[in-house]
Amino acid sequence: MSNDKKIGIIGGVGPQSTDFIYQKIIQFSQSKYNAKDNADYPRLVIESVPVPDFISNKDHIKVAQEMLISATKSLANAGATRLCIGSNTVHILLEELKEQTEVPFISMIELVANKCVNSGFKKVGVLGTPVLIQSGIYTKELKKNNIEVITPSEEQLKIVEDIIRHVIAGFKSEDKKQAYIGVLNDLFSKGADAIILGCTELPLAVNYEALGNRTINSDEVLAEGIVNYYYAQ
Repeated sequence: MSNDKKIGIIGGVGPQSTDFIYQKIIQFSQSKYNAKDNADYPRLVIESVPVPDFISNKDHIKVAQEMLISATKSLANAGATRLCIGSNTVHILLEELKEQTEVPFISMIELVANKCVNSGFKKVGVLGTPVLIQSGIYTKELKKNNIEVITPSEEQLKIVEDIIRHVIAGFKSEDKKQAYIGVLNDLFSKGADAIILGCTELPLAVNYEALGNRTINSDEVLAEGIVNYYYAQ
């Protein structure tokens, strides 16, 4: 197909989730838009940015912000017609990145909130890094849509942080997985219709198949949003 669109993805936060998002882009291109040949797939540019950690504190956020600004400019200069961020936590810097370019961003946070609305959810749990949860960006977006939000306790946030760090490092720990599953079960016990996996590592942490549509995979939602933009007439 002939298409002059190009999507720029700020990735690498962490690298495993960027790889997962790319795989989902391929799958959605096939399942929703019948991509078969090389020319059928979206044109992408990925900047995998090895930013210093700001999962649990903002000590390094200024350095990370400068690196992300550089990546934004690089993708815009590469001809991207839309930009997106393959990380939930990095969305706390979205407004600063928007100031660097006229190229519009596809917001993962907005896409996930829209999915909650379209699914008819009235009360959702949100899991993510401590910095993301403390920022309240999901809570703000969901409350705009009259959706009640449940967030984890400080102790539960530490469990979630541990599982995120284990995914990034490539570690596997059954004890960490069981503790994390306990957090999921607790949010459901508090009345959550579904739980947003608001960190792009969380979809890789455990197998959620038994929960059906009761988890919202932010990686998949972003990937679907990317292909929907690309193939839209």
